[in-house]
Amino acid sequence: MFFRIFQYFGICLIVLFSAISIFFATNERDLTSQAEKSFLITYASFFEDRFYDLRMRFTIDPLKKDNRLVLAAIDDHSLNKIGRWPWTRSKHAMIIDKLRNFGAKIVAFDVFYSEPEIACNAESPDNVFAESIKKFQAIPGNKIILPYSVEAKESDKIDEEYYFKDVPDQLLNFVLDTKQAQGANLQPQLVAKKVYPIPVLANTDVGISHIESNSDSDGVFRHYPLVANIDSIYFPSFALQTYEFFTGDKTTLEIPAPEMAYLKSKHGTVYLNNIGEARIRWLGGLDHFPQVSIQKIFEARDDDPEMKKIFQNKVAFVASTAFGAHDLRNTPVDSALPGIVFHMNMVHMLLDGKFFVSDYDSAKMSWYFLIVGTAIIIGVMLLGNAILDFFVVNILILAFLYIDTYYFIPKGYNIRLFFCLLSVVLCYSWSTFLHFYQSNKEKKKIKGTFSRYLAPSIVNDLLKNPDKVRLGGEKKNITVFFSDVRDFTSISEKLTPEQLTHCLNKYMTMMTDTLFEHQGTLDKYIGDAMVAYWGAPVEIENHAYWAVKGAIQMIERLPSINEEFKKEGFPLFKHGIGLNTGECSVGNMGSNQIFSYTALGDNMNLGARLESLCKFYGVQLNISEYTKKAIPPELAKEFIFRTLDKVKVKGKENAVTIYEVLHPGHPLYSEKNALEKYETAFQLYLTQKFAEATEIFRQLHEKFPEDKSFERMLHICEDFLEVPPPPGWDGTYTHKSK
Repeated sequence: MFFRIFQYFGICLIVLFSAISIFFATNERDLTSQAEKSFLITYASFFEDRFYDLRMRFTIDPLKKDNRLVLAAIDDHSLNKIGRWPWTRSKHAMIIDKLRNFGAKIVAFDVFYSEPEIACNAESPDNVFAESIKKFQAIPGNKIILPYSVEAKESDKIDEEYYFKDVPDQLLNFVLDTKQAQGANLQPQLVAKKVYPIPVLANTDVGISHIESNSDSDGVFRHYPLVANIDSIYFPSFALQTYEFFTGDKTTLEIPAPEMAYLKSKHGTVYLNNIGEARIRWLGGLDHFPQVSIQKIFEARDDDPEMKKIFQNKVAFVASTAFGAHDLRNTPVDSALPGIVFHMNMVHMLLDGKFFVSDYDSAKMSWYFLIVGTAIIIGVMLLGNAILDFFVVNILILAFLYIDTYYFIPKGYNIRLFFCLLSVVLCYSWSTFLHFYQSNKEKKKIKGTFSRYLAPSIVNDLLKNPDKVRLGGEKKNITVFFSDVRDFTSISEKLTPEQLTHCLNKYMTMMTDTLFEHQGTLDKYIGDAMVAYWGAPVEIENHAYWAVKGAIQMIERLPSINEEFKKEGFPLFKHGIGLNTGECSVGNMGSNQIFSYTALGDNMNLGARLESLCKFYGVQLNISEYTKKAIPPELAKEFIFRTLDKVKVKGKENAVTIYEVLHPGHPLYSEKNALEKYETAFQLYLTQKFAEATEIFRQLHEKFPEDKSFERMLHICEDFLEVPPPPGWDGTYTHKSK
C-alpha cells in the first residue's frame, strides 16, 4: 500500500511539476517585468522555447523566398566603397531616388535620424533628404517609413530630458483603430527623444513607427512588439506600419480584458501579450529574402531592368547588415541575424496570415498532450511488463515529436512539448526505479512488515508455508467511519511537499490516536481521507455509541491542531465525518498474493456517501438513522441530534433519514429551543405544510444566518410554495452525485 502511495505520490508530483512548468512557459512573458524575472519562473520557458526552436527549424522550407520584401543592404562592400558611416543624408536621398526609379512602393529605413546633419555648403543634406521623401511619396500609394524608439513607462513621473511628455503630433496620424474594455490597457510606454526623427523629416508626412524590441529571458528574440501604448493611444510598429502601407489594410486592435489583446487584419487575428507583442512564425534567415547591396543600387542605371524586376511594387528595407554595425540578433533561425530580417519576418507573417493560435489554445493542447502521454504510460506500467513499458515510452516520444512538428507547428500551435515528454520519461523512470528497488528488497520487506503484527515464529512459519495465508471473510454488524479533509487540493497547492506531509501526518496522528482511544479499527488512509470501523475484528458492545463519541472527540481536537498550523503559517484543516451502522463482510480481502483486513458491502458505501454529503449540508458529523437507532436510549442522552434530511443517495433505492450530531463547540449546541423549533418545522415540511414551516425556518435563519440547514430548508419550502411537489412526494431528496 505504502509503495503504491509513494509511487503515485511521486507520479503526482512529476505531473504537477510538469503542469506548473507548462503554465510558467506559457505565461512567463506576462508574469513579471524583464528586470524582475528569476530562474524560478524562466527555467520553464528556457527549455520549452529552445526545444520548440529545434522542432520549428525542421518545418522551414530552405528554398522558399518572399520576393515582396527586398533588403537594400548597407553591407561591408558598400561601406568599403562609399566610406565611413554614417553617410551624409544626401546619400540617403540618392537611395530613395534610385528606389523610386526602380518602382519600389514602400521604403522602410532601419536607420535613426535623430540629429540634424551639419553641412558647410548652402544646401542642407537634411533638406535634400526631405525633398527626396516628398518626391517619392508624391506617387500614389508610395510611402517612406522612419523609425523611433519606445521604452517601458516605469512610473508616472516622466523625465522630459529623455522622453516626450505628450505624444508627438506627427504620430497622431498613425493611431490604430482600437476597441478596448474600460480599464483594459497594455503596458504603457514612452517615446524616446534621443532617436526620434528630426522635424524636417518628421514633417514630410513620412510614416513613423516604433522599432524597439526585447529578447526573451534566454537572450533569443522570438517576440515582436506590434503595438505600443503611448498615453493610452496605440501606435503601430515598424513591421505593422509597413504591412498596412503596403496592403492598404487597416488593422484593428481589440483589448476586451486586461490580460487579453489581439490585432485583427484581413488575413486573420494576431494574439498579443500584455506588452503588445506577438510571437514570430519564421520564414527563415537572410537567405529567405532578396538582398541587393546599396553600392549595387548606386551603380545601376535608373532604367536598369534587373533592378526594376527586383523592386517594382515591392517593399524595400534599407538597413545595415555589416558585421561592424553590431545590429545582429540571436534568433531561433540564426544566432547572428541582422536586425532588419527580424522585422521582415514579421511583415511576411502579416502578409501571409500565418499566425500563432492563442496561448489558451496552445496551452489547452499542451494539457492534452501531458494528460494523454502520462495516462498511457501509467496504464501500460500497470500491466507489469518492463519490455512493453520501454517500447511504449519510446513510441510515445517519437509519435508526439512527429505529430507536433509536422502537424501542430504548421497549424500555429506552440505546444509545450518538453515538459509533456519529461513527464512521460520521469513517470517511467520513477516507477522503474521503485519496482527495481522493491524487487531487490521483497523478502526483507515482507518479513519486516509481518513481524510488526505477528510473532517472529509465526512469520517464519508463514514464509515457509505461504499456503497458510488464505483469503477469508464473515458477516458482522459494525459501525463504519469515513472522514475527508475539505478542499485538500487547494491546501496542497499552497504547501511544499514537505509542509504538506508534515501537516497531513500531524492531522492523521490526531485522528488515528483518537480512533484507537475509542476502540476503533483503522482500515486505510486514502490520501487525506481515513476509513475505519467499530465492531471488527474484535466484538465491541455499543459500537455505534463509541463511534459517535470518537467522532465528536476528533472534531473537538481539530481546533488545537489548527492553532499549531496557524502559528506555522499553514492553511487550516476542515473535515467531514460520516457514520453508518449495518452488516458488512469483514476479513482478509484481496488476491491470493496480496490482501488486507478490511470491510466491504452496501453499508460501507452508505457511510462513504454520508461523509461526502457533509459538505452539501454544511456539517462536520453526519450519521444515518441506523447508527442513531443502534445507540441505546440511556447512552444517546449524551448527544444532541438534529434531523438533516430524508435522502436517497446515489446507488441506493431506499430513502434514509440522516442526522447531524452537534459537538460542544457548535453554535446551536446550547440552543435547545431553536433545535426544537427546527424539528417541529421539519415535521411540518414532511407533511407538506410549507407555509407554517417557512415561517419557522425564516425566524431561525434570521437569528442564525450562518447556519446552512436553516437557510437550505427555508429555500426549499419557499420553492415548494411556488411550485408544489409532485403527487406521492414523501419528503425524500435524491442526490444524483457522490
